[in-house]
Amino acid sequence: AWSIYRIYGALEKDDTITLERKIDFPSVRDSLKPAIRARVDKMLDRATGDAAGRLRDGRLRQQVGPQLLETALDKIVTPQSIASLYAWRGDISQVLKEVKEIREIGAAPDEAGVAGSVKPSPLRLSNIKRFAFTSPTSFEIGIAKDASSSEPDITIHMGFRDMDWKLTGIVPKVEGPH
Repeated sequence: AWSIYRIYGALEKDDTITLERKIDFPSVRDSLKPAIRARVDKMLDRATGDAAGRLRDGRLRQQVGPQLLETALDKIVTPQSIASLYAWRGDISQVLKEVKEIREIGAAPDEAGVAGSVKPSPLRLSNIKRFAFTSPTSFEIGIAKDASSSEPDITIHMGFRDMDWKLTGIVPKVEGPH
């Protein structure tokens, strides 16, 4: 519990030095890949036009997509960006706006990104919707943006690494197609 409190305090104070010590960044990058891939694919889908354009974009996505994903993850999974992801309560679209390579896709902004540009209220214990041990050396906590919600919007994973409890994963809720 102390490690979670330290991470929470570092996020609240934008203390990137503590975040660097308490976060296993390679593991967090891996945990965010599916959510980032889904968001980038959604943006690419919005940017496509006719059938020929979709076919071309499909091939381009296969060639450029993995590199774009890695570039985005390298820029998103930093102490500063993790703090931003926390500030936006897991709203990846808000964090992706800061990645130049994503902006260059030319896709229309996400509706949540336009209307949802007001930062959410602070988190309280009532925002925690799930806690579960996943092994003797790891656990997860599900957190909802809205305390009255019954389902978490983001799940964080903690693991015992290098003789300390560290943040090892962040899994935002992936929304279905609109």
